[in-house]
Amino acid sequence: MLSRVADAVFWMARYMERTDNVLRVLRTSYIASQDEIQDFNWQLWVDGLGAFSSNPNVKVSNYQEALNHMILSRENDTSVLTNIARARENARSVQDYITKEVWQVINEYYHLVRDPKTENLLLKNDPVTAFDNLLRESVLFHGTVDITMNRGEGYIFLSIGKYIERILRSLDILELKIREIENGGNEAMQWKYLLYALSGYEFHSKNYKNALQLEAVTHQIFLDVQFPHSVLYSLLQVERYFKRLEDISLPEHFKELEFLVGRATSNLRYTSKHNSGMEEVKSWIVETRLEVKGVSQKLANLYFGYS
Repeated sequence: MLSRVADAVFWMARYMERTDNVLRVLRTSYIASQDEIQDFNWQLWVDGLGAFSSNPNVKVSNYQEALNHMILSRENDTSVLTNIARARENARSVQDYITKEVWQVINEYYHLVRDPKTENLLLKNDPVTAFDNLLRESVLFHGTVDITMNRGEGYIFLSIGKYIERILRSLDILELKIREIENGGNEAMQWKYLLYALSGYEFHSKNYKNALQLEAVTHQIFLDVQFPHSVLYSLLQVERYFKRLEDISLPEHFKELEFLVGRATSNLRYTSKHNSGMEEVKSWIVETRLEVKGVSQKLANLYFGYS
């Protein structure tokens, strides 16, 4: 597979995973702002989720402005619309390497985000219905990939991209929830909505006795290999799919990246930071993010031809 094709499939998956995560956290945040949390701080989420935007100084005062900026804005290069458009362009450029069904799902998703009915629901009528419609397309994308794509190189790079992005988004969302707690938010309530955003609240209530406490929540998000949004689960999936590239890789490239992935997994698996306080968890987030970004950058350098 050409490096430009691998790069396009990798980033197509990252944009789609990023979209799914952002929509889930915004849906949960909207519900929290309507049901339990007075004076919800939308600015914190706009700033946090748009940290890498070329225009990071956008100010919002209500949910309509926040949702418009984070979902519908063409000027915001971290919005859902922008992510879907980029995923669609990547998919268009590699249509010979993905299935027709995968292309159709992404194309339909793009048109749904741009549909005036979606904007009307989000900003005027029923945001939850709009979120559910969009997230249904996201689930459809993942299911279509799973049942239509062959398990060749394209699928491998797609899977690596998906799980790298999932790790980074889980870390971002946890970090932003910690900021909300430090700003005076009710801790148990914030943990609950954090787990809702990661589709992990039901799992937590069934598997953790010390429910909605710092140690239990951070253990689930970082270390629980039964939880599909945990950092360790996702790293193990990156490691699993990367090993399938051994036969088609230059030996020195494979060994270099294998070492980085293995080190990140071992550092996470054998840490004791989840038994510590909030400051240790914050440093854990920073360290893990740096390691995962290092893996992503090395993958780009060695396999995608980035200089």
